[in-house]
Amino acid sequence: MDSSKTLGRRDALLSFGVAGASLVAPHLCHAQSYASMAIRPQDARVSVQPLGPFDATLFDRIASSLTSELSVTVQRESSIDLPRAAYYARNRRYRAERLLDFLRGRVAAPVNRILGVTEVDISTTAHGVADWGILGLGDLPGPACVISMFRCRRNARDAAQVHFRMVTTCVHEVGHTLGLDHCADTRCLMTDARGTVRTIDQSSGRLCNRCRARLGLAPRNG
Repeated sequence: MDSSKTLGRRDALLSFGVAGASLVAPHLCHAQSYASMAIRPQDARVSVQPLGPFDATLFDRIASSLTSELSVTVQRESSIDLPRAAYYARNRRYRAERLLDFLRGRVAAPVNRILGVTEVDISTTAHGVADWGILGLGDLPGPACVISMFRCRRNARDAAQVHFRMVTTCVHEVGHTLGLDHCADTRCLMTDARGTVRTIDQSSGRLCNRCRARLGLAPRNG
């Protein structure tokens, strides 16, 4: 990762390898502290930005889950073209870190967080591989994250499972941008994927009460 292109944060990397999905949070960059980049949910206004064609029905589910789980305000955007500068022609993918650069440039008051959603394959440099295909990449904490539906489809039994993976991952990554790190509760949507997409499938798709408390949210009964 080129630290000259990062903002006082760590990158949360959700990647697909042979074994499935793994979540990696490398490093904190520059002088800004982790705490200074984290914000309270009630102060977060999240722009959900489709990059290229995207299923409007799924877009609605993502927005609804962000509101119900994180209590953030969601602003829906019209789809825009993927930036050509992010395209990696050799593997016909889009570089996720360049997509983050692009998305950060679209953050303007009252928006302070942006979630890019796309159906194309995305990648970054990870695990010693120059162009590693990933599910998502985001700031931990910070203003931007991007999620691809491309790898949510891997070995999925049906559309409902694909959608659950995508929606859960979107809430997970936006949770990182607010300052939430991984959770030890395997049923919590903030759990570390630990090398397999089945971890996402086995989660409840909801925040545990410990993570809710970390965000200053009321506990959920039941």
